[in-house]
Amino acid sequence: MSDVTKLYAAFKAGYLGNNILDTYFSFFANIILSNDSTIVEDEDVAKKFYEKYGIKLPLPFVRQVLGLGLENHSIISDHGKYVSVKSEMKKYRFNETDFTNRLNELVDSFGKYCSKLDISTENINLQDFVLSAIDNTDYVFDQNATTDSSQGLDPFEYAWFSFVKKEALESTDMYTFIASLSLCNITNQLLFYVGDQKSDYTGLNVYLDSPIVFALLGMDEKSRIESYKTLIEEMKSVQCSICVFEHNFREIQGIIERASMWATSTQYDMAKANKVARFFHDSEFTDQEITEFCGEIEEKLNEYGINVVKSDYDMTEQQFQEDEEKIYEMIKEKYHENGYELLPEKEQTVRTDIRSIIMIYRKRRGSVSTTIGKSGHIMLTSNSTIANVSKRYESNQSTNSGHIPACISVDIFGAVLWLNQPMKMVKYQKNRLLADCYDFLNPSQEMLELYIKSLDDARKSENIDEKKFLFLRSHPVVRESLMNITRGDYARFNSNTYKEVYEDIEERSLKQYRDESKAHQDTKAELERMKKETIEIHNRHQEDIKALKEQISTMQAEKEEKERRENEEKQRILEKSINKLGWFLTITCVAVPYIIALIGIEIFKAIYTSVSNKTDLTWQKVIYISLAVVVTIILGILYKKLKTWCFKKAKTLILKKERNLE
Repeated sequence: MSDVTKLYAAFKAGYLGNNILDTYFSFFANIILSNDSTIVEDEDVAKKFYEKYGIKLPLPFVRQVLGLGLENHSIISDHGKYVSVKSEMKKYRFNETDFTNRLNELVDSFGKYCSKLDISTENINLQDFVLSAIDNTDYVFDQNATTDSSQGLDPFEYAWFSFVKKEALESTDMYTFIASLSLCNITNQLLFYVGDQKSDYTGLNVYLDSPIVFALLGMDEKSRIESYKTLIEEMKSVQCSICVFEHNFREIQGIIERASMWATSTQYDMAKANKVARFFHDSEFTDQEITEFCGEIEEKLNEYGINVVKSDYDMTEQQFQEDEEKIYEMIKEKYHENGYELLPEKEQTVRTDIRSIIMIYRKRRGSVSTTIGKSGHIMLTSNSTIANVSKRYESNQSTNSGHIPACISVDIFGAVLWLNQPMKMVKYQKNRLLADCYDFLNPSQEMLELYIKSLDDARKSENIDEKKFLFLRSHPVVRESLMNITRGDYARFNSNTYKEVYEDIEERSLKQYRDESKAHQDTKAELERMKKETIEIHNRHQEDIKALKEQISTMQAEKEEKERRENEEKQRILEKSINKLGWFLTITCVAVPYIIALIGIEIFKAIYTSVSNKTDLTWQKVIYISLAVVVTIILGILYKKLKTWCFKKAKTLILKKERNLE
């Protein structure tokens, strides 16, 4: 049950997107609700959790999780005691139904995959195997360790990692589930660091081990490279100072320089090539390009924000010096406990990592911390054995528990950074898991040596031409095909395996060509369909545009006609108003005085006319009558001019009034 519980916790924390505290609170809610008493005590909860699930939880972590109950009001403080509110607590209990369905689906899918590989599942409990495979991957990919591989791979192990790789490459929802489950060991170990939630790690110096640096230089599986790049970006975002010790850097330079000497050689042997040599060979680097690469290593690290730090120290100065040999013996013992042996040729690499651990202790200068952020200096390793030994060594050295060791797993450090962003953790884990699958699905050293020997024998007996021999001896696709044919099982290997490998490569190449050809045809057909659809849409749009233009033109003509009529009506009303006002002003200001003046003149003329009838006309009378006629004419002219002025004035007043109204 403990395995299932850990997996469920990882599932809920990663796959469903909650954080680890919420996850464990769900378990605690079940325990609290099963109690008769409503009193909540941290030690009691931790004890019952261990009794029920077999997992020991640190009390600080238990208290932190129970703190969520105070926040969501499912636990209240009552006179110094903590009491559960069962009506609220019921909202947070977990239900395993969805998880169980998913797990059953995973087991069923894996069973079907085994059947396709002709692997019988009659005598094995597939669920137990899947749970074990997920829960015990920490040591499988340790590059510094080896087991007795004379019997080849277990067929179920090959099937499992091949199945996981297939799901990853197809980006299935099942792979997300598997990646979430594979976080179980990380989340379990994360409990030791769970109190270290920060968004700013200023002052923390993080030192990388060699495999991480090699990956950042591109010398690993693409998925692992991406996972470490993601982690480096996250570390920079929280203000970590990222470093590499100088002795690590010299080791990296040495490995790269040695590998570069024969990566382009005709004597290149894939059975003896490490990842660095394979990187240069498979990338088809020239000697000149390799030389340039070697000269730019530190510059490439600087681009990531990684600096090389001096690691020389006075060997006679014993203050803050730790026991290197003791750590080395602990590492060898840890490998042995897990059924592995430390390869002699890897001893120097392990000792380099031990020196890094010693340097961390020297830089800390005796200071200890219970949180990563305050530890000042810490080393990250991709080697879980070294991380575990470092933790145990620190525990043995410290009088108090909970001190941060000098070295921790790079995956644990990432989990700490992403504690409240589990989906980022799952994304990182997806890349890591796929890289692990690629590593596992590589032929063993012994298998490659057998393969190379069979090639050499075929060449000596002239059963293979030179071109095919060179291809099968060095091409990167050979490794995958060799695993496809043998599945890592020596019983499936024979003197004709190289022929099967070549046939597999040809078949995969042909399949790839057919797939690409089909994809090309499908793409071409899709482009033709899209082109036709685009033309149809374009034509419809053109018709719509034409109709719209006609509609707009009609509406514009109607608008213009309407405006014309409105302007005409407005002009008519305006002229009528001007005419009325003009006549009003003319009559009141001009016509009345004019008529009065005319009447006066007529009276004046009448008087002189009547007088002239009685007496003889005189020049004076003629002048008066002529003057009256002239004045009448002048008044007529003035009348016309004043009438015109009145109409103009009326127009001015009306237009001014119109403008004011507008």
